[in-house]
Amino acid sequence: MSRIETRELAMEFLFQCFFRNDPIADQIDLFKENNPDLAGDETYFLDVVYGVVNKRDEIDSLFSPFLKKWKLERLPLTDRIILEIAVYEISQLEEIPTSVSINEAVKLAKKYGADNSASYINGVLSSFEKSL
Repeated sequence: MSRIETRELAMEFLFQCFFRNDPIADQIDLFKENNPDLAGDETYFLDVVYGVVNKRDEIDSLFSPFLKKWKLERLPLTDRIILEIAVYEISQLEEIPTSVSINEAVKLAKKYGADNSASYINGVLSSFEKSL
């Protein structure tokens, strides 16, 4: 399984977490049962999932200042999760180049977001990157 496919599964998992109250570990076990290909990059998946879940407030505070004309609570959930993954990677996973995190976030936004999601996410992440 490629990194982009694993990143996509992490996004899907984090999306489902907004609608389920089960303990995160139980949700991960069930998700892994339903996605056996995940075993190839499980370390990255778990790092991103636990990282975003455990540091959500910190991650959100890093990119929130760059949400032009939007508040975090009003962002489409898919866009928010894509931003959280990218900002987590940029701020916590030094082995992943920032440009890769941004490009992959834009790809996910094109696939799952609204018509303007990709350009919006690119703008937010570019502004965040410049602030570092």
